[in-house]
Amino acid sequence: MLSYALRNVQNRRRLAPIGWILAALLFGAAADGQAQTYTTIDVPGSTATAAFGINAQQDIVGRWDDADFNTHGFLLRHGRFTTLDFPGAIFTAPRDINTLGHIVGRYVDADGVPRGFLLKNGRYTSIDYPGAVDTRCRGIDDFGRITGNFTKDDGVEHGFLLDAHGFHQVDFPGSLTTDVWDINLLGRMVGDFTGADDHVHGYLLKNGVFTQIDYPGADNTTTRSINVEGVIAGFYENEDGFSQAILVTGSNMVAFDFPGTSGTTGAFAINALGEVVGDYFDADGNDHGYLRRPQHGHENAAP
Repeated sequence: MLSYALRNVQNRRRLAPIGWILAALLFGAAADGQAQTYTTIDVPGSTATAAFGINAQQDIVGRWDDADFNTHGFLLRHGRFTTLDFPGAIFTAPRDINTLGHIVGRYVDADGVPRGFLLKNGRYTSIDYPGAVDTRCRGIDDFGRITGNFTKDDGVEHGFLLDAHGFHQVDFPGSLTTDVWDINLLGRMVGDFTGADDHVHGYLLKNGVFTQIDYPGADNTTTRSINVEGVIAGFYENEDGFSQAILVTGSNMVAFDFPGTSGTTGAFAINALGEVVGDYFDADGNDHGYLRRPQHGHENAAP
């Protein structure tokens, strides 16, 4: 059941979101097909790093593991890493950052309960879906709308949107589980769901209508991020463990790997300028984050 009706945002008056919409429209369509540059992201001293979110100012958030296998969050801004740990948590993983610098993610408290969080103006706030035993925040836009998923005692995962009116449950029709990973400034949402076939499928929710997204021939497809142009980032997987990052624009779908790897790359976020972050595994099985940028200007879909 979809219990949230998408709302028109044309009457919003916040300058920062509108500015990035105009920037994306002015620059995004002009550079289709340009070459890309890739940069590895590793938190100093980490044993594993994954980059999960990026805003238009190239602020990046993600998670990293220390030598004792503890998981921490990070913010990478102007070339400098800052560790992010929810106070008292035993696990912290930021998932997204908007252009205002507000960060959402999930943490596990001292009692082992998974909870969502918002980090805004230096202050952490817990986010729990009413009645849930597990809440995970996935995305945040510049209007402060937050997406994610929750689980109650029955163990079934549902997606949610949290806006000024409160929580709204989101379920792909007929799904066994649903997750909402991201929302763009136009209110379009992407995520994934488990179907009756027990496979994971991506989706786009636009104007109240769900559209299923599957990479051709893949066993599982997940769509993790959507920018204001409607470009979607995600990845697909096969039973043999092969996975590739994907970008989707309309009916056009392209896959890519971090250079030098083969079938071990995921794409987790794409910003208004077409820059992508994710992770990849090297030949020794080590997990690294990465930033993928168009060499000149911006892009809309091509790898």
